[in-house]
Order: sequence, then C-alpha cells, then structure tokens
Amino acid sequence: MVRHVITLALLAVVALGCGQRKDQTSTQKGGTANGGTANGGTAQGSTAGATRGTPLRATSNAGSFTAEVTPLRAAIPMNEHFAVELALFRADGTTPYEPERVTLDARMEEHEHGMLREVELERIGPGRWRANGLLFHMVGVWQFQIDVRAGARIERAQMDFLLE
Repeated sequence: MVRHVITLALLAVVALGCGQRKDQTSTQKGGTANGGTANGGTAQGSTAGATRGTPLRATSNAGSFTAEVTPLRAAIPMNEHFAVELALFRADGTTPYEPERVTLDARMEEHEHGMLREVELERIGPGRWRANGLLFHMVGVWQFQIDVRAGARIERAQMDFLLE
C-alpha cells in the first residue's frame, strides 16, 4: 500500500514538472520560429504532390549563417518518427553554406531533456541535409538546435516548435 502511494506521488510530481510554464511567450500556439507558423503549409521548391510542413528559419547566434528546417510531412506527429530537411545558407541568406561539421538535435528546454535518440544527417545537396528518425514523445515546446563547426568556431541556430 505504501509502495503504491509513493509511486502515485512520484508520478504526480513528474506530471506537474512536465507542465508548461504560464509565463512562456516565445512560442505561440501552433508553433513559431521568427514569426512563422510551424505546423502546416508547403515549402518552396517542393516537388509536385509532396506535402511538407512550413519551414522554420533562424539566424545563428553569431550571424554567419541561417538555418531552415522543413518537416517532410504537413504536420509533425507525436510518438511517430518523422524526417526534416535542413538547409544552411551564408549570412546573405541565399548562398548554400558547407561547414566542416553539422549536427541537428531537438530538445525541450523547459523540461531539460531531448528526443532520447541521436539524429543522423544525410547530405542531399549543396548546403542541404535530410534528418531521419526524429521523434517527439510529448506535447509542448521543442527547440530544433543546429550546430555547425567551421575551423575552431562552433555556432548554433535554434528555433522553437510547439507540438500540440
């Protein structure tokens, strides 16, 4: 009996700890990155008949590149694998950027955890990669984090997405 009470109490603490903070204002309902909605639409340059999510775009913390993450389906699901296309551009916003190393991850900063899996990137063209096997296991604000290394310099671009 005591064991069940302790287990229920722990579950309640975890559930309360995973709730969204009421003062969170950086991401609006529906998911945004730099003012754009992130859970519907068709990406520019998509092939005929292919439905993609709305691209999320952000400039790196030092301003030397811009990252664009486009879900390869209309809506990102919960507890299902999905893929995204990552495009990197130099500061001018149009020239493809080819750093020495690129990584993509997604985290829930409010909860201090990530996706519980490592993302592998497949190069598909100049400044473009496909990331397969992403999985968001709970609703809330997820942050895509794109890290690039060029020489001794490491930079990050990050964008928020609200999974409802």
